[in-house]
Amino acid sequence: MASTQQRARCRERLERLSRSDLDSESMRREALADLQSVIGFDRWCWPLADPETLVACGGIALHDFGPGVPRVLELEYSADAFAAKHVVARRIDSAGSLSADTGGDLARSARWDEVMRPVGIGDVASAACRDSLGCWGWIEAYRDRSDRPFEPEDLELLARVGESMAPVLRRGVIGTNGHGAAEPAPPGVIVLDRDLNLRTWTEGARAWINSLPSAAVYASFGMLPAMVYPAATRARSGSAASGAHALERAVDGRWVMIEAAQLQGRDEGAIAVTLRDATAAEIFERLCRVYGFSRRERQLVVLIAAGLDTRAITRRLFISRHTVQDHLKSVFAKVGIHSRRELLARLSASADAS
Repeated sequence: MASTQQRARCRERLERLSRSDLDSESMRREALADLQSVIGFDRWCWPLADPETLVACGGIALHDFGPGVPRVLELEYSADAFAAKHVVARRIDSAGSLSADTGGDLARSARWDEVMRPVGIGDVASAACRDSLGCWGWIEAYRDRSDRPFEPEDLELLARVGESMAPVLRRGVIGTNGHGAAEPAPPGVIVLDRDLNLRTWTEGARAWINSLPSAAVYASFGMLPAMVYPAATRARSGSAASGAHALERAVDGRWVMIEAAQLQGRDEGAIAVTLRDATAAEIFERLCRVYGFSRRERQLVVLIAAGLDTRAITRRLFISRHTVQDHLKSVFAKVGIHSRRELLARLSASADAS
């Protein structure tokens, strides 16, 4: 068991790591290695998140239930909320465990009982990587059935590390993928049955699937990209406000919208999942969230993108030139640029990637 001093040192190391220049995946792997040595676990998963819907997107993982991931996600986003990722993301305390949530009776968790228990997994800890702008991913650690459950001190460390890593994941939304020049592609459609098994698909769906991160890994397990399953599960619930979609980055830099909806009529109960180029408005909203623009800063950026100069902006927003400049300085600082030209180039690069 790690001492209080060891935990404190681990937290300090990982806070320093979060300020380094490493890319998102490299930083996550280094953080996991440090956490493993202090907390103690062999298997893990670190998916990213759509901060709007809290749908789990692509990530990195080392565990034994790859083919069972669709079922785990289906249960987690429907009937089994014990330490579920989207639940932990909304808690005041941003970490939880199956042992704590089930009162020590892990079999109360359907996903553990059905998928994790057979491969020897015991307790599961989940920590949200969130900041004031949203949740950007989760650290999920698995202990063996013969190991002791995660303790409150372990969860506290995971929660604090999640907070440190949130800005890294948020910045990585923009910084890790190249800005490809791919031509707009027609949408692809996948149809799942009510049990989320693949039934049929359109010709364009395969190209979209192959463009998503970890496509080869998912294919090796005979499954669709991971974010399809929570989105489809939410669509199956029938709620109009279910958040049955996720915005993801393709490997070529494009922004991809994955949307799920129930079919009606003869195929009622089946789920159609559409993969398409994200719209300019969808990309802009995500960028505004990533950069943490205020409502007024969003208005300013829209007007700059429309070609308005400072005088026109003052008239449109009923503010002074001095206030416009103050907002511009704030926008430049958040984006890490120094001019309107750079701002337009940054926005254009993100839009052109789709």
